Amino acid sequence: MTRRLVLAMTSLVAVVALALAIPMAIVVATDQRAAFVAGLETDTLATASVLSSQPPVDWQATVEEVATRTGARAVVVDSDRRLLADSDDSGLDRSFDRPEVDDALGGVVASNVRYSNTLATDLRYVAAPVVQNYQVVAAVRLSLPEYDVDDEIAGTLGWLGIFVVSVIVAAGLVAWLLAGSITAPLTRLADVAESLPDDLERRADEDSGPPEVRKVASALNYTALRLANILARTQRVAADASHHLRTPLTGVRLRLEAIEETTADPDIANDAGEAIAEVDRLTHRIDQVLALARTDAGTTDMFETNVPRVVRERVQAVESIARDRGLVVASEESADHGGCVIKAPVGVIERIVDELLGNALDYARHRVVVDVASTLTSVTVTVSDDGPGVAEAELDAIFERFTRGSASIPGGTGLGLALVRESAMALGGDAHARRSAPGGLEVQVRLARKPSSS
Repeated sequence: MTRRLVLAMTSLVAVVALALAIPMAIVVATDQRAAFVAGLETDTLATASVLSSQPPVDWQATVEEVATRTGARAVVVDSDRRLLADSDDSGLDRSFDRPEVDDALGGVVASNVRYSNTLATDLRYVAAPVVQNYQVVAAVRLSLPEYDVDDEIAGTLGWLGIFVVSVIVAAGLVAWLLAGSITAPLTRLADVAESLPDDLERRADEDSGPPEVRKVASALNYTALRLANILARTQRVAADASHHLRTPLTGVRLRLEAIEETTADPDIANDAGEAIAEVDRLTHRIDQVLALARTDAGTTDMFETNVPRVVRERVQAVESIARDRGLVVASEESADHGGCVIKAPVGVIERIVDELLGNALDYARHRVVVDVASTLTSVTVTVSDDGPGVAEAELDAIFERFTRGSASIPGGTGLGLALVRESAMALGGDAHARRSAPGGLEVQVRLARKPSSS
């Protein structure tokens, strides 16, 4: 916007300045040429008057003084066309027959431009008669190359051009300052709007800038306040839902455990065990839904989390489950543990790793591999298994909510990988899947890295 305003205002001033400067230059050139000619004519007539009052022996000194004062060549020619005085000392008492001299000896003041064969350029001249005792006794001519006149005019036009350029530059500077005063409030407003997703408590300044900007700032602050209230209500609902759903499920699980332990009927004990498993699965699904709700709502409570340490702890937590299923969980860490610090809400990184490990353990046949790698800008957690894998066309769809692959096992809801991707994206990263080398599934989660200060 600043660039457009500066260009528009500068271009407008340039067009106006040029529209005025071009005719002004023509007028100045014409007037200056006319003034120059008039001055040369005046000097010539004044010289002729002085010469009329002097004896011929004093004419050489007079023409030299005139030449010094005017910068023109001054010559005096008698009625026989013999050169009597010359400011250039070109040699006297020689023939000097020129058309303008003939005119002056005829009693006429001659003023014009002609081509000079001697100088090989156009010559500006003024010739006037020298009168003594009412008779024309000689002619005086002042002359100079026409390019001297052109150079003087060009110098004046050059200063005019410098003035026009200065006006355009000054207009550009004023336009830049004016554009800055207009866009600065908009820039500050944009900064506030850009930071709102991470800090809903930030507010725009409603007291500075043009009225339109202050109105937008007020609307933005009102929107931010409403969003903050919505977020607070969503977080309260999530917390209340977590409490009110977990409490009855915990009571149901305790009663099922009591039935399983006290009943003598093996069928009832088996049914109770399966019911407990379903309650655990339901509890896990509730946790996933609430986690997705918190992801949608966002959060401002961010804490530093060391990703390799979290991965190592979560791998250790599932090793016993893996052994019971005859699986091996291998960890391959190539990350700088001290530098792989991610700003994230409490428990988010743990939840991402748990979902990845849980998904891999459900489908792996023999082995699950967990890798943590880091670069200067990101930390990548990769979990791969040697299970049946996912069809190529379904690799991106499995990250959508309630979407499951065609080879998925019964009992899932399609929320785990959706939670992984949405949590990663909320932290400035992303998640992708591809078929692993053994034919299974490899899920890669990239998280934006914040180097540790330690």
